[in-house]
Amino acid sequence: MEAIKDTVDKIIDRNSEKVIEIVKDIELHPELGFQEFRTSKIVADYLRSCSYDLQDNLALTGLKTYLSPAKKKYTIAFIGELDGIICKDSPKASAADGATHTCGHNLQLGILMLVAKALKEANIADNLDGNVSFIAVPAEEYIQLEYRRQLRKEKKIKYLSGKQEFIHLGLFDDIDAAIMLHAQPDSEEPSIHIYETGNGFLFKDVVCKGKSAHAANAPHDGINALHALIQGINNINAIRDTFRDEEHSRIHYIITNGGDNVNSVPSCTELQAYVRSSSIESMDNLSVRFDRAFYSAGDNFRAEMSVNTSPGYLPLICNKALNEAFEANARKYLPETNVYHEGHFMASTDLGDLSHIMPVIQPMMGGIKGGLHSPDFEVTDYNAAIVTPAKIVANTLIELLSNKRMESVLKNYKPALTKKEYFGMMDKD
Repeated sequence: MEAIKDTVDKIIDRNSEKVIEIVKDIELHPELGFQEFRTSKIVADYLRSCSYDLQDNLALTGLKTYLSPAKKKYTIAFIGELDGIICKDSPKASAADGATHTCGHNLQLGILMLVAKALKEANIADNLDGNVSFIAVPAEEYIQLEYRRQLRKEKKIKYLSGKQEFIHLGLFDDIDAAIMLHAQPDSEEPSIHIYETGNGFLFKDVVCKGKSAHAANAPHDGINALHALIQGINNINAIRDTFRDEEHSRIHYIITNGGDNVNSVPSCTELQAYVRSSSIESMDNLSVRFDRAFYSAGDNFRAEMSVNTSPGYLPLICNKALNEAFEANARKYLPETNVYHEGHFMASTDLGDLSHIMPVIQPMMGGIKGGLHSPDFEVTDYNAAIVTPAKIVANTLIELLSNKRMESVLKNYKPALTKKEYFGMMDKD
């Protein structure tokens, strides 16, 4: 096994320069969720050049392939994400729509391509107890919801994120576990950051309807929908110090419609919000309190307030046994001081949905300057961000698929939700 790992590492080194150039090209041409046609083609072309047979156009732009065409007892997926995020003040933002890769998803694709190349060229499929599936998924960032809801209306998708749609399409049905990496913000040194859990969120659409009137001549004749909406925000701010620290709760929002013109009392205002927390129960509890905060504000102003709740992402649950295997391999490439145990991840990912159905992990890698979704996001060390992580991933996969390690991982694993229970949550009003 050590000889195989050494061979794989050398192949990764030989191909790293070419893959880094591809990753840089993807960064300069970012695409948003369910629109990643160029990015998908680039990844597909590279994998086909490595002799992979691909399923493509999955959930519009997604890809899936296997190291071995033969069916095996276990299959581990390595996942990369195709989409970017809107960050209009980034110097690399697309002039058309503000898309960027300040999320670092292009780095995941670089890791995926290097690992896929190395495992295929090393010709090790027959030496493994199981299989590896390489999956490129669209639309991790939960944005442009009007566009996605139109896709759903046209029956092109059912759910609003890539992994949710892949679960719906059955594309994870033959997968036993999944590994995905992510960029760690503000960590320029070569490093790996191990997480145990992460926040989930519910999505809120708030609409407040009042009554228009002349803002100067007769404001008393109107019902100010903007004041009512702001009162709802203030109600949320008033209860923030009651949030329990261990639940890691967050509520944040944008006003998407503040009224029609300054000279009229606003008769209709709108707001979108995330209600985040670390468990399904705490998300639901916070959701109820959110609704009360806005409905009471509407009552106070005699405005008609409506709050619609949509499924966002479930909290992330990282599998301990997979984390331990990954960490052991990380320590072969990094000093002990550069492998960090971070505990809880405050942001959210649709990998959280998958983590309720099967064992998953999402370690994060260094080589990054600045914050996620921020104009100062910058890759400062591509070896730290792509090459070393690719070696760690490849070695971890080889180890997990040798000597019945996956059997040990899965022996005592019990999913948090069955697929039936998961879809019941996704489809409830």
